[in-house]
Amino acid sequence: MKKPTNLLLFFGLILTLLASCRKERVEKEVERMDEVTTSKKYPFKFTDESLEKWKEQVPEIQKVNIKSTVDGATQPALFYTSKTTGPRPLLVMLHSWSSEYLQVKSIPYALWSKEYDWAFIHPNYRGKFDNPDAMASDLAIQDIVDAVNYAKQHTEIDTNRIYILGSSGGAMTALVAAGRHPEIWAGVVAWVPVFDLVDWYAFSQNYPHRDYNRHVVAACGGKPLPGTPAAEECKRRSPSTYIHQAKDVPIFLAHGTIDVLVPPDHSIRAYNILASPSDTIAQQNIDYLLKEQTLPEELAKTTEENKYFGPSDPEVVFVRQSDNVRLVLFVGQHDMAYNPGLLWLNEQRKKTAIPTPEPVAGH
Repeated sequence: MKKPTNLLLFFGLILTLLASCRKERVEKEVERMDEVTTSKKYPFKFTDESLEKWKEQVPEIQKVNIKSTVDGATQPALFYTSKTTGPRPLLVMLHSWSSEYLQVKSIPYALWSKEYDWAFIHPNYRGKFDNPDAMASDLAIQDIVDAVNYAKQHTEIDTNRIYILGSSGGAMTALVAAGRHPEIWAGVVAWVPVFDLVDWYAFSQNYPHRDYNRHVVAACGGKPLPGTPAAEECKRRSPSTYIHQAKDVPIFLAHGTIDVLVPPDHSIRAYNILASPSDTIAQQNIDYLLKEQTLPEELAKTTEENKYFGPSDPEVVFVRQSDNVRLVLFVGQHDMAYNPGLLWLNEQRKKTAIPTPEPVAGH
């Protein structure tokens, strides 16, 4: 009868010794990643997906399954954490519109997380934006919340340093998540986001060959023409409906001045809602930028200090910080620079204890 007890003591001792060998996490001073610049220069397409490529670059990355707390469906994700002890930041990286959780262009964010001992999670949140369950739906947003909770359950997370980052459709979803769950986030980075799906669908009619038009129709239940149920559904999935609830969340918006996929006014409109009224950008200046694809003289004279962007990043032509929002306009198209968002996030901490907002009608 003594053998089981002795075995338990033995294994208990082994576990204690293993735990004592784990090192405590040490905060390191961050530096730019010189080997990466922008997503357009990163040597993969946005639609490239490969677990093999992930494993080559980040061998410790894990494919995990997360059960939705809404419908019970299992959603895959990529997850990284180290074996150190102590709370660490969490980076939630969102794939873009036409890809899924294995999107290879997100690898640099996992490499950063490994270098600086952050936790990293790359949720699927219902995959490509071509169906009603995806495209910032209720299910997709809850999948992101569930991913955050998964990370909390599987490693020590500093809840004052939970960050979310995305570009294009991922940036749109990050802003929706910020507005619907401002209590979670210490910092949000949105590169070239769609701000309003109804407006963007109307703009995209100039480019009928694009698949995005069909995706919007499929996800929202029809063409989102003014006054239709489909338009109402698109509004329910758009940052324009929720962004006012994220005024206490640090948000970094960045957009190219010559972006013809998602025009820069989408970021500017988000900024104008979050900024102090005295700092907003006038409509005539927005109109000039959209027509000429360059800054009007009035804005060029009022740009602020250009932090976070280096010589290898796109040329910044306008920066304005107001309250908790930072708007950056750069010379470029539909693109994302890796370093600026990460360097900015590293400085962010949760501002206050932010209550969960009341649900918007229809949710």
